[in-house]
Amino acid sequence: MHSKPINLMSLTPEQLAKIQQKESTLPDALRRDALTNYREGYFFVTINTRGYAPILSYISGRADANDGAEDEPRCVYTELGKRVMAIWQTVPAYHPGVKIIAAEAMPDHFHGLLHLSNTCKQHLGRIVNGFMIGCTHEYWDMLGINWRSMKKDINKSARAAAREWQDHDHTRSFRGPALFVRGYNDVEAITIEQVETKRRYIREQARRALIKGSMPDCFRIYRNCNSHGWTMDALRRAFLADRYLALDSRRIESTLLALLPRIQMLPGSITPAQSSNLSASAPNIKPVLSFIGMRALLAAPCKLPLICHRSDAMLFDVQRDIVLQAARKGAVIVSAFISPKEREIKKQLLIEQLPVIEVVDNGFADRYKPTGKSFYACAENRLVQISPWTYAYSRDIKVTREMCLVMNQLVRIITNKDDHWWKK
Repeated sequence: MHSKPINLMSLTPEQLAKIQQKESTLPDALRRDALTNYREGYFFVTINTRGYAPILSYISGRADANDGAEDEPRCVYTELGKRVMAIWQTVPAYHPGVKIIAAEAMPDHFHGLLHLSNTCKQHLGRIVNGFMIGCTHEYWDMLGINWRSMKKDINKSARAAAREWQDHDHTRSFRGPALFVRGYNDVEAITIEQVETKRRYIREQARRALIKGSMPDCFRIYRNCNSHGWTMDALRRAFLADRYLALDSRRIESTLLALLPRIQMLPGSITPAQSSNLSASAPNIKPVLSFIGMRALLAAPCKLPLICHRSDAMLFDVQRDIVLQAARKGAVIVSAFISPKEREIKKQLLIEQLPVIEVVDNGFADRYKPTGKSFYACAENRLVQISPWTYAYSRDIKVTREMCLVMNQLVRIITNKDDHWWKK
């Protein structure tokens, strides 16, 4: 599903400049995807309160309580939170063709899952905008702001007064403060399975919040960590695994230079001038790592790499069985879990609650936490996620072959083992 492109030729230079200025001030996570049809489909929406103020609810219950138990984890809504949840349920009354699937008001943010049918005539942004305005008005009512009786400035032109009167972006109204930050994050869920995943995510929010709050060390992000073997030379050796790159040292240098903006470096170890002359400045550059999870796993005495090579495709069943057997005997399996075969083994490791060190293909945002089964593995000290990359927001982040080579090299350094140990 793709939306029709905007006819930029029909816009004035002033309108184009205003669009560009507005987009430039939004964080990447709050920008819309130009290729998504926002008038049809399933959407998972997240909206944060202004300043992450915890005013919509508080979390009650025990993290280890069963679903349906009296003390199961739940969000207890404040009066404002109750009104926000009630307004969400009224959306279909204003926008026929919209179906509400699920919602949750966490203390400092709101999650909503909805479906826009092909009869819906409104853009998702308009729908969310109306919801946010309604919530802001309820917020003002609770603050005692008599916003309905406020008059427009009759000394201004009708158009200028109307612009000021509107709650444009919920940040510039003179009548009261905004409840939510400007903008929202959306994720399109295309398949029924993905919709159910989002529904389950909403349902588990309270339990996850209790777990994270009770185990802050498990979910702490450690940044700018040094590793004895993680050097610029180690990064160069990563490309030797590619038989074509291995033949040309100049291509290795150019490949490394292209990846340099994404590679985490020790703050102050590289300057813009150095980045343009990598080979000369390499001795002064120090790549570093970030990780989240049980750091003791990084010091485990037996760590084994999992890298599935195409040349070993016929032996995958043997490799899988040996890797799982080693994990069951106490080895920590380390992998970037790039290929489908590697992900198949990861799934089984998590099912059997075996320890894993995962090299991930992006850095960690400040509020990052693992998702799905990985979240619970992290809470139970069975998982470390480690990354050599700086964080970059992308709806569809592209992992290149060169990045895969770097991540596999980090796997080798962590384990200090050969890829083919399982053959011996």
